Amino acid sequence: MRIEPFLSMLHENALFRGLSHNELKDMLSCFGAYLSFHQKNETVAIENEKLEGIGIILEGSVSIGKDSASGDRMMIARLGTGEMFGEVAAFSGTVWTATVVAEKDTRILFIPPRAFLETENTDCAGKQKVSLNLLQIVSMKAKHLNEKIELLSLKGIRKKICGYLLMQHGKTMENEFTVPLKRGEMAEFLQVSRPSLSRELTLLKEEGIIDFEGSHFQLKDMDALADQLKF
Repeated sequence: MRIEPFLSMLHENALFRGLSHNELKDMLSCFGAYLSFHQKNETVAIENEKLEGIGIILEGSVSIGKDSASGDRMMIARLGTGEMFGEVAAFSGTVWTATVVAEKDTRILFIPPRAFLETENTDCAGKQKVSLNLLQIVSMKAKHLNEKIELLSLKGIRKKICGYLLMQHGKTMENEFTVPLKRGEMAEFLQVSRPSLSRELTLLKEEGIIDFEGSHFQLKDMDALADQLKF
C-alpha cells in the first residue's frame, strides 16, 4: 500500500510540524520510510531486539509493555492512530526498549533511526525541523514517564486511582472524560488487582467523589479527590 493516502494525517503529526505537504512527501522518501502491516495479537517489536525505527500508527492500535524476570508483562501504554513509538529508543541505542503488540489489525509507518542520527547526510529536506520536533517529543515522553513513576510510587490503591484520574483531568482540563484504558488494563497500568480496583472505584462513587460508566468518568468533587492524596 502507498503512503500517499496517509499524508494528510501525517502532516498533523507533531513529528512533522512545520513541514509543507511537499516537504513531508520528499522527506519520507529521503528517510527511507516504509509501511508495515501487523495482524491482531501479532508482535511488532520485541524488547532488546534490533530497533527497526520510529513507528507511527496509521491504522489500528498497539500496546507497549515490558517483561519482568518472572515473565509477567507490565503495560506501559496503549497507542492508537496517529501516535508514535520507538522515538526514545532511537536516541538511546540500537535495540527496542519495550515489546510492542498489535491489539487489532494495524498499519504502521516506520522511519529508520539512522535518518535522525546521521549528521553527515543533510540532503533530506526538512531534516533539521523534524530532528528538533523529535527532541521536543522525547522531552515530553520523559516528562510523562516521570509522572507515571510518581503515580506508581503512591501508597495504596485509592491514591493511585485518584492520582490517575487527576492526571487525566490535567490532560483534558475537563471534569468529564473517557480514559484510554479498559478496567483490566487500568489495573495493570496501576499495578493493582482488578477486583481491588473495581471495589475502590465503587467506594469513590458511593462517596460522591466520582461517577463512572465503563471507561467514562466524571469528577464530581475535585477538592475531595485531591484530598485523597494527602492522607
